[in-house]
Amino acid sequence: MARVQVKDSTTEVSGSYETTIVDLMKSGVKTQRPQKTIRFVSHPFARAVKECGTAHIYTDTADQEEMRDLLVQKEESDFIYMYGEVDGNTTNQPLVVKVLDRFLAGDESDNAVAWIKTLQKERPDLSIEEAIVVIYSIINGRLGREVLAGYAGDRTWQISLELHTALASDMSASKRMGWCLNRAVPNSFVKVAFTPDHPHAFLIARDLENQGIPVNFTATFSARQIVAAALLANPHRTNVFLGRLSQGLESELLGEQVLLQTQRYVRRLREEFAVQTLNMGASVRKWQTLVLTAGCDVYTVPYPVLKEFFTQTLIEQPEISNCLETDYSDKLGITENVIKKVGLEKIKQLYRVEPEFIRFLAELRGSAEYATIDEDGLLKRFDEAGFGDFFYSPTASEWRELRKGKLPDLDSPLTKALPLDTLYTLLAIGDFTNFQDRMDEKIREPIQHLFV
Repeated sequence: MARVQVKDSTTEVSGSYETTIVDLMKSGVKTQRPQKTIRFVSHPFARAVKECGTAHIYTDTADQEEMRDLLVQKEESDFIYMYGEVDGNTTNQPLVVKVLDRFLAGDESDNAVAWIKTLQKERPDLSIEEAIVVIYSIINGRLGREVLAGYAGDRTWQISLELHTALASDMSASKRMGWCLNRAVPNSFVKVAFTPDHPHAFLIARDLENQGIPVNFTATFSARQIVAAALLANPHRTNVFLGRLSQGLESELLGEQVLLQTQRYVRRLREEFAVQTLNMGASVRKWQTLVLTAGCDVYTVPYPVLKEFFTQTLIEQPEISNCLETDYSDKLGITENVIKKVGLEKIKQLYRVEPEFIRFLAELRGSAEYATIDEDGLLKRFDEAGFGDFFYSPTASEWRELRKGKLPDLDSPLTKALPLDTLYTLLAIGDFTNFQDRMDEKIREPIQHLFV
């Protein structure tokens, strides 16, 4: 995985190089359908979920054809009718890879080679590693603007745009590229992944929010991770990757339990600490999840799952009711084999947060030290408070193991040694990096002759 170094550590002040990146993100946006006036209609199932208290429903896709199939009820000569309850979308590496070729196949005046030639005028010392990151970011920006042009209409459409995985080690570069995405795509969230090997992920998110750049803090799997994000970074959005939790631990309702319990913690934090964070159910694998957890702040749902929810005939709208006080802890359905290998108490820690942990975070958040703390200082404070297992930096051999799949190997020493949320997050980072590396090779091929 490439590591990006930037010479200028400032992020608050933009220069001509960053402005050029923003301009390239804004250029060449095309939609794949005729421009027509959008009229919004209501979908009864989506409306029922929102009536339970859910603020937003996003679709987890970046593909125009998928979005069209999902959102469009019907189309006439002058009008296109779309379901209004879906008001945003999210992207990540596995989703962007589906559309990468289309963005790389531009003509000679507007393709990756042309972009880098333009940027080299501003930065003659631009390295190929940084160029790859910038091209990926330009594609993300264009993708975001393309979706806005096609589906926003006269309403606010919220889109989350992922940072390149190589930026995780560099606070300055992360914030600079987050600034570019925010300036190029209205109403966008910059997705900052939690990285247990780089504790400064919280500081990146905090600083972006302090600059007025909304953050979607992602790659999180437990109540304590979301509580930490809300108190230390106060992002607009956090996530519970609930489908992976249930699948990896062979459970019927573990993911739903973690999401609901996390929602209750976040609601408490909003009341006691005035955080702005809305929590999101992500990695939704079955449409029933929206019924079983209705009322959670936000959902981001893959296209096929949301499509199935819209077309299912098993339940009626009145059967969807607020589930925020529902507890599934006695209905998790975890097999004896998993309990034997992992331990039930360890699994329960995914949806429990110690009061001492909340007190520690609140004190750290309110301290004068936190305004200037660095990665080492943050790690030290967690260690001193007895919560050092929140972070973990894998060895090279452990990373090779982690990148074999996004679900835990229940017989692996890492599964036995690490908290489950830390393990799941590292597996997610490894999975995203696998997709990122494949995209990077595609991006590298047409531009490498510019760096001989």
